[in-house]
Amino acid sequence: MKTRKHIMMLIIMLLFSVNMLAQTRVNIGPRVTGNFNLWNAKGLSGTWNGLGIGIGPTVDISFNNHIGVMVNLTAFDMKNFSNSTSVTGSTREESYSISYLTIDPMFKAEFSGFYMVGGPSFGVKLNSSGEITETVTTLPPKLTPLSPPTNSIRFDIALGTGYTFQLSQGLGLGTDFMAYIPITNTYDLPGVSNSIFSLKLGVALKFRI
Repeated sequence: MKTRKHIMMLIIMLLFSVNMLAQTRVNIGPRVTGNFNLWNAKGLSGTWNGLGIGIGPTVDISFNNHIGVMVNLTAFDMKNFSNSTSVTGSTREESYSISYLTIDPMFKAEFSGFYMVGGPSFGVKLNSSGEITETVTTLPPKLTPLSPPTNSIRFDIALGTGYTFQLSQGLGLGTDFMAYIPITNTYDLPGVSNSIFSLKLGVALKFRI
């Protein structure tokens, strides 16, 4: 009796798997993003923000009409930000730039082309830099390079929404708006919590395979 039940369960699972595979659609293609970044740190004064860019592939898998996964791989995900202060006759601008290789494996819920995604985002630092530019009236600007201690790994929670426009039977144009909520510190500053919150606007060409 137990053997018969096990066989029936196996048959049901097999039929379910075959049905899911039959409905599965896989789209892959290039994706370009622009991002707006806000840097926050304990005790920080002023507003620190900036723009950045990213490029890489996206994989969009739909198991049926409503459920799927999406994975974005982004290189040169530049997290630029700066702050400028002025007093009589002089201006001081402090700017930073960090580039990452990030991967976002996300769950996807889809409704007639419109979709919502959410999941973790892991990043590995590629490069970081910074500088202070001091400008005094009648004098040439003075540049001071900076090399702050940057953590090599970052972890965010990625949440977003988007829509895929069907250009032809095997080609789509995807647009998305993403928010990246930071979990880890950006810079290794003992006793000072700091992070970068990013908003991203992405555009992708998706080819059916």
